Amino acid sequence: QILPPLIDIIPEARLNLAIYYLTTTSTGANDNVSDADAVLSDIVSPKTTQECILKAVVHAVVGQQQRRRQNAIGGGGAALIRAAQTLFRAVGSRPSECDTIPGRQCMASAFFLAKQFDDVVIYLQSVKSYMSE
Repeated sequence: QILPPLIDIIPEARLNLAIYYLTTTSTGANDNVSDADAVLSDIVSPKTTQECILKAVVHAVVGQQQRRRQNAIGGGGAALIRAAQTLFRAVGSRPSECDTIPGRQCMASAFFLAKQFDDVVIYLQSVKSYMSE
């Protein structure tokens, strides 16, 4: 109720609303993911690390959902998965982010979407000691 009117006034409100939609999505509920995608649709070229990561996550989720729905047909969601990979790689390869936990998690996500699981393990092991159990 509070965030929607603020998305054109406070830039973080748009991101927070998208996060809210993603975190309140229950199994089988695509409406909130679609809402998150719609909220981020105005961000054509993400500029900040947070915008890139959030846009990549939404692309990945929507792409995976399309793949599941169109699995029999084939090819569904591939463009969105590639877009998510590109955004995750963009964050993970930035000099200011490449040696940070979010940067390494982004590279792991990009490799995961590319099904390069050996590289995923390398990146995740590099941040394992910083994560709590």
